[in-house]
Amino acid sequence: MAHPGAAMYVGMLTAPEARTRLEGIARWTEYGAGPYEIVALLDDPAPVPQPHAGRVFLVEVRARALVALQDHYRRGRRPWDLGPVRVRAGMPADEAGERAAALAPERRRSVLATAERFLAERVRPFDRDRAACLAYAVLLQLGEVAYETQEVGGRTWLTPLQEAVHASQMRSPRPVPHLRFDGARGPVGYVYRAGSGWVLDFDESPEAAEIAAAVRLWRGVERGGVPRVLHDEAGRPLRNGRALVLDGVVPDGTPDPVAWLRSLAAAVEGRHPARLVL
Repeated sequence: MAHPGAAMYVGMLTAPEARTRLEGIARWTEYGAGPYEIVALLDDPAPVPQPHAGRVFLVEVRARALVALQDHYRRGRRPWDLGPVRVRAGMPADEAGERAAALAPERRRSVLATAERFLAERVRPFDRDRAACLAYAVLLQLGEVAYETQEVGGRTWLTPLQEAVHASQMRSPRPVPHLRFDGARGPVGYVYRAGSGWVLDFDESPEAAEIAAAVRLWRGVERGGVPRVLHDEAGRPLRNGRALVLDGVVPDGTPDPVAWLRSLAAAVEGRHPARLVL
């Protein structure tokens, strides 16, 4: 008998739209009963476009299923018992199109019908993403998408590829001023302003997910800004006992982004210290 929360996601995990299966995985992380419910998705190669650092990447459903299962095992401090997994980094959408276009026409034609069927049955992308997803499907059918089979680490619940990707996501310089959040192996996220909006730029590691959740929680306290935290002359947040001393709101569009960042940093510093870079 299915448990009460299963109705929230079970149908989504077998939907023909890849993006709906991703939503099902996200709901499983909140309501799921056990790994057996999504383990089959570790073999799901359907691509879903995902923006990152100004580019669009094609990320397979299996990658999101793996992350959800790893989080499940990590929270329970359980040893990984699902064996080796197939992994690959997300492919830039423009790279998929270029690689498919560079194929010999006869090779592309030989799998086009199969790729179209895969798209219709397992992906069903939005129209704007169809060309990139079809290109990826063609590469899949021709065996032109490379994978590695890797073990999940016993202490991190990550694969070696995931560890390398997490590190690479944070190497490039960010606009200043910004807040930098560090994990055990270096930066895991940044917060900075781009134009009139604020960017929460975190990698996909468990550490980053926890910090990003804390940042979003504080961002949601006031609409259109963050609570202004008062500081002393040495730059330390003022407190009344353990509570921060607040004074109004720093608007998102403030001409003083440093004040906005300092207030955010003060709010999360207890568990997630940040470094203000000017």
